[in-house]
Amino acid sequence: HLPIGTLDRIKPRGAATMTLSLWTLLQATLLFSNAFAILNEERFLKKYGITMSAVASAASSDFYTTGRESQSTIKAQVAGFLHACSYLRVPLIFANALVIVVKALFG
Repeated sequence: HLPIGTLDRIKPRGAATMTLSLWTLLQATLLFSNAFAILNEERFLKKYGITMSAVASAASSDFYTTGRESQSTIKAQVAGFLHACSYLRVPLIFANALVIVVKALFG
């Protein structure tokens, strides 16, 4: 029979621990950045109207009908964010290479 509190200290041998660290957060950010960077505006986002051209045409038509600029909608901000993420492709190549080397060396 084990004393109270010892079960918290017992870990199986070879069990991987899932800890949230800065390295894990960096890898998750890199993963999501890769996903956003490879989205193609014309093939995938056009179905949902989240392209820069669709947002710009909607804003210009709103300007001509009401005479004032429209407020920045969530759809326009998402389109701008995804368009900006497409410029991350070259830096992401180097970041991915760095993560691959670190994972290969240190596991």
